Amino acid sequence: MPVIDNALYDHVAGTWWEKDGFMALLRVSVNPARVLYAQEVLKKTGRDPKKLQILDVGCGGGLMSKPLAQMGGIVTGVDLSLPTLEAARAHAKGQNLSIDYRVGDAQSLPFQDASVDVAVCCDVLEHVTDMPRVMSEVSRVLRPGGLFVFDTINRTWQSKLVAIKAAQDWPPTRFIPRDMHVWDMFVRPEELSRALLKSHLLPREMTGLSPAASPFVSAFTILRRKAGLISYQRMGELLPLKKSLDMSVSYMGYAEKSHFAACAAPQQGVSASTAALNLSPEALLAEALLGESP
Repeated sequence: MPVIDNALYDHVAGTWWEKDGFMALLRVSVNPARVLYAQEVLKKTGRDPKKLQILDVGCGGGLMSKPLAQMGGIVTGVDLSLPTLEAARAHAKGQNLSIDYRVGDAQSLPFQDASVDVAVCCDVLEHVTDMPRVMSEVSRVLRPGGLFVFDTINRTWQSKLVAIKAAQDWPPTRFIPRDMHVWDMFVRPEELSRALLKSHLLPREMTGLSPAASPFVSAFTILRRKAGLISYQRMGELLPLKKSLDMSVSYMGYAEKSHFAACAAPQQGVSASTAALNLSPEALLAEALLGESP
């Protein structure tokens, strides 16, 4: 099995906010749809960003942290890549944004139990070795009723063709570094749903994140980029992603932390969040189906 190269983010850290840097593709093509979706979810669930403590898990260069801070949220971003965090801090300073960027591991978040209102985790779950552990940590730091917004890549033959073969393996079409993604680490929606429920995060919605352009336009645009005729930024502008019903390659969604977590009576020496993990799956499923706590 190929080994994912998460260290490559250290080497491309300077490109997060460059016009023709490699990360311009992520910033221009993928991120706008993510931001629109986060805004939609916040509005749908009646949350005012100006009153929220928001944690960006695996924040990278701050692609989600920045718009969330611009909405008025009190934003903290955590990431393992020091060069990437330096780029994020420099950009926030240049934009006069107050964002607290910290070194942190998604599988062991350096935050107290029930300390944040919203957690976002974009382009991260397909990079971690223990996705259920990340769900557990997100649940631990969220307050009961807190919101978790995410996106990731599905493990299907379509994602192997598009995200692995075409994007990073085949010389005529590849435009991202080799081993940036490993297909076996992609996450199927049902796997994520199980991990969410096990950690008392109640799935409310999952929806597709797909190209707005046709396959022909997408292929032609990639070839133009390969020939050096357009920049990464222009490629992203021509190939924006959008919310869709097609979850075969990428998808996004949100979940809410169970209110039962607030009712769990911890045993001596056990935190409330840990005690909440002893709640019955039946109770969690009932709350998920009802869409509210009893």
